[in-house]
Amino acid sequence: MTGPLQALLAPAAVAVVGASDNIHKVGGRPLQYLAQQGFRGRVYPVNPRAATVQGLRAYPSLEALPEVPDAVVVCIASEGVEEQLVACGRLGVKAVVLFASGYAETGSAGRERQQHLQRICQRAGVRLLGPNSIGVASFDSGAVLSFASIYADCAPQDGPVAIVSQSGAFGVSLYALLRERGVGVRCVAATGNEADLDTADFIAALAQRPGVHLVLLYLENVRDPERMRAALVLARECGVQVVAVRAGASEHGRRSAGLHTGAQGAGMPALDALFDGAGCRSVADLDALLRCVPGYLQRAQAAMRVRLPAKPRLAVVSNSGAYCVLAADQASRVGLPLARLSDASCARMGALLPAFSLNRNPLDLTAALLGQPGLLGDVVACALADPAVDTVVLGLLAMGGPSYDIARFARDCRAAVEAEGKSLWLFSPHAHVRSGFAQQGFPVFRGEAEAVAEIAGFALHLAGRATPLPADAVRA
Repeated sequence: MTGPLQALLAPAAVAVVGASDNIHKVGGRPLQYLAQQGFRGRVYPVNPRAATVQGLRAYPSLEALPEVPDAVVVCIASEGVEEQLVACGRLGVKAVVLFASGYAETGSAGRERQQHLQRICQRAGVRLLGPNSIGVASFDSGAVLSFASIYADCAPQDGPVAIVSQSGAFGVSLYALLRERGVGVRCVAATGNEADLDTADFIAALAQRPGVHLVLLYLENVRDPERMRAALVLARECGVQVVAVRAGASEHGRRSAGLHTGAQGAGMPALDALFDGAGCRSVADLDALLRCVPGYLQRAQAAMRVRLPAKPRLAVVSNSGAYCVLAADQASRVGLPLARLSDASCARMGALLPAFSLNRNPLDLTAALLGQPGLLGDVVACALADPAVDTVVLGLLAMGGPSYDIARFARDCRAAVEAEGKSLWLFSPHAHVRSGFAQQGFPVFRGEAEAVAEIAGFALHLAGRATPLPADAVRA
């Protein structure tokens, strides 16, 4: 990857205009983050009223720098922005991050000011991220060109997920929630008003970065549908999955989106075919985005060698007969079949499980699990080995006290999954159970409804049919 996106995601040199010693100010945070996150490039604070800023030599202007930076972060108010953009163009700066607001998101006068910025950048050959953007943070390179305070509270860790959001707050909130769950994040890009660089640019760039497996989007508008389609198709060709929250479906929502980011947007139904056809899955909200992530990361692991069909055949395993029934009901509700186990598998299950157990799918472990800690792994391994089973959904209830070895249960299930190259999805109301299985890389859910519904949506997406499930697929 070369050009303006390389200049933002992995610059060799960065200048910060309006640099401040105060790390709580917009001009102070980018410098602090660049120092803290291991950025290996050169950093140049620009402040005509200071000799040093945060221990670095400061320069009175961009023209006074010893080299032309790849990226310039403009942290000043809108009144001085145009002068800085002109200077960037004169010097040959590749890309600018602009935090300032007061442009298209404020109405017609603001749109005119934004169009003037666009003309300046076009004439100068400078690519612009913003305005009204909180910036971009790329954690593999340490190039955190952002004033978002969340990065000081939630320690970054590079990982397989990238976030591109037309709302800064949504994007960094999603980042924080993923980090709380132990998920590493490669990049968070807040595109703001998209006067120049837009969501499609970042999708295309991030899909080509090694190690990125999943891109999560928040969209209020698509200004160029064909460019968006091309970016999504490129991501699919690179083997990168894309899941989006597409806001602004209602009249009030579209009006709010126009005020928020300057979007004028087409109606959401008109974009359904574009996103579905390009392989992008659409989900309802932030919670739905979070629920989907572990399934995609499980798929990215080498252990998951068997591709799920559009309607995967489930084996339901639980230590609760009630959970067996509820999960079977939910599978029927979303149109997923239960696998019909082979005679050999049924015979094996009959030898493993008590005579009074359900042993033909759903598979009820009963209280026998209490005295036989190896039982869970044996049953899961048997189910996964059956050719009729595409995936296992496991429900664990009433797992209190030291008698239940959650760490062993999770390890045994991991071994079974790796042996067969298939997948397993856990649901449990108990946080310690979910935590134990999450540590082994399994998707975890509180209840059977959200677990089975996510399997259904995930499988449809991978099969190239990304149409979202009905809103009532997940019961309260």
